[in-house]
Amino acid sequence: MTATNPNQPRAAANGRLAIDTRPLYLAPGGDTRVVLDGPALCVQREERAEQLFPLQRIGRVYSSTRVQWTTEALLACAGRGIGVLFVDEQGEISARLLGRPGERDEMRLRFSEFMLLPQAPDMYQHWLHGMRQRIAYWTALRVDAPPSLRDPRGCRQWIERQAQRYAGRRAAERSRQWLRSLAYHWMESHLADLGFGADTELGQAGEPSLARDLAELLMWYLEPARIGWLRRRNLAATARGEPLCSPAHADVVRLFESRSLRVAKRGRDLTGSLHRWLIHEA
Repeated sequence: MTATNPNQPRAAANGRLAIDTRPLYLAPGGDTRVVLDGPALCVQREERAEQLFPLQRIGRVYSSTRVQWTTEALLACAGRGIGVLFVDEQGEISARLLGRPGERDEMRLRFSEFMLLPQAPDMYQHWLHGMRQRIAYWTALRVDAPPSLRDPRGCRQWIERQAQRYAGRRAAERSRQWLRSLAYHWMESHLADLGFGADTELGQAGEPSLARDLAELLMWYLEPARIGWLRRRNLAATARGEPLCSPAHADVVRLFESRSLRVAKRGRDLTGSLHRWLIHEA
């Protein structure tokens, strides 16, 4: 379990930079328990020393479903606007806790007004389709997909064939699912900073799911890194004459965090693009 690689500093309501925060990753472990210890989360494991993580330094929490949480610890996260995502061993999202939304709600207000339009769902899907086409083409060029496979569907097929070639079917699927859940959690936390959260009407309704849709777009940007990483692992195992081991969840977390600055930039670009579109359409 780790708390690594700082996010970009958050902007406080008074315009000053808030305390630098980091994501907290809680790896699978049936003997792991999270309790509240004053202003910190205390992570307890059998036969290991307790670890304290101050709440003010935590940006978001990515937790295995096998980790046990106390109600007080979860409420403390919610009260400070810290989102918690629970993921099973296959990387599927089982549950999520939305933190209190941030102060910067201009985009949320525009999106709320836009969704009142009767044609809003179709217009939003049109924007999403255009973004998906453009980003998939960008990705296709970077994974050397042939010209006939540079649309979203063709590029997806090409990417998965390459991933299975370098890692095998099961490892390819798990690495993609784990990385997708990490992208989703980052986007959900970013949207909370922009005012989308559990106590807003949009956060409660969940339609359209901005976190899901924008995380899908963000995942396209992560695919070249995933394919390159799987390829390097394959080549290294071949050079050593060793059997190829399936990547662990912690390996995928390290891959994601090694690109945290790029992820943050791409993620902010996506919400910025949506915001500009809303200004034009609403």
